[in-house]
Amino acid sequence: MKKFLIAALCALLCLTACQTSDDALMRTISVSGSGSVTIEPDMASFSVSVEETADTTAEAQSMANEKMAEVYRILSEEFSIVDDDLRTTGMNLYPRYSYVDGQQVLLGQCSQQSLSVKVRNLDDLASVIDRLSSISGITISSISLDAEDKSAVMSQARVLAMQDAYAQAEDYASAAGLAVEGPVTISSGSVNWYTNRIQPVALAASADYAAESSKASASYYAGDLEVSASVSVTFNLI
Repeated sequence: MKKFLIAALCALLCLTACQTSDDALMRTISVSGSGSVTIEPDMASFSVSVEETADTTAEAQSMANEKMAEVYRILSEEFSIVDDDLRTTGMNLYPRYSYVDGQQVLLGQCSQQSLSVKVRNLDDLASVIDRLSSISGITISSISLDAEDKSAVMSQARVLAMQDAYAQAEDYASAAGLAVEGPVTISSGSVNWYTNRIQPVALAASADYAAESSKASASYYAGDLEVSASVSVTFNLI
């Protein structure tokens, strides 16, 4: 029995030594790859906000409601924007103060409302902004262009990121007199897309919208959107 235990221990020590030797010969390289693809935008989004101040909260809220109702009417009736693409993002009621000679003075009660809008027909964007600008005292902000379906370009960006990682590994391996055998580990990085934020160069004047709309039409440059992906890969070298 004692001889058997000694033989088994010797075999284990031999196997461990062989594994250590094999590990010492293993060569790897770790690189990070990236890839990006561009896509044309096919939709836009922006925010509309109204703010009214009156002597009482009820009066201020009524004025803001009336103005926001007109915004909603224009978007839904004139441009057929559906309810799913209109979302209330904020409603605030608060007192408004000013400082006169170091003293806080109440100016009135303020009602503020904001609406998020999606325009899926990009050809309508300039007209939508022009038409909304006929309502005095509203704010249009955070105008950005986007693409409804980015799944295909996201996949392309991932493939390009992997190809970039492999090309880098081959460069380093070739310089060291080795060759790339294949990936040992693959760690997916982030996939990002960058929307274009734009600002209309002109908005129609509210008082003379009908007469001035042809001269004050909103315009913008769409450009392309960029989708990027990154990956970290460890390759075996031989």
